[in-house]
Amino acid sequence: MAFVKISDNSIWAKHVQDGEDIQRHILNLAENAPVALQIDGKILLFRKMKNGSDGRQTSGIRPDETSRDYWNKLYSERRGERVPIALLKAPAAEPYLQSIGHLLGEWDSPSDNAAYNDL
Repeated sequence: MAFVKISDNSIWAKHVQDGEDIQRHILNLAENAPVALQIDGKILLFRKMKNGSDGRQTSGIRPDETSRDYWNKLYSERRGERVPIALLKAPAAEPYLQSIGHLLGEWDSPSDNAAYNDL
């Protein structure tokens, strides 16, 4: 199991422990590319940091606007701790949509699926 040490407002590849695949994925991302991670049981969206002014690629990711508040809270309350981290291979729903999904159950019926899934 991989862990990340909460030690910054962003995640640096070197902060990921026992997760070489996650480190490699972070390092190979293009500038501003999204990456969905499950951190301490919560799905968060991050984006690769911009390259340096000299063109050098950075080794960090920053929380996306949709995940920034949660990550900042985690950073302020649990700085220095190691928490589980996993790379989500399948595309994840936007965290906001995921949080309200239970409210939209009335739109998920067999007849709705038959009528709208091919759109």
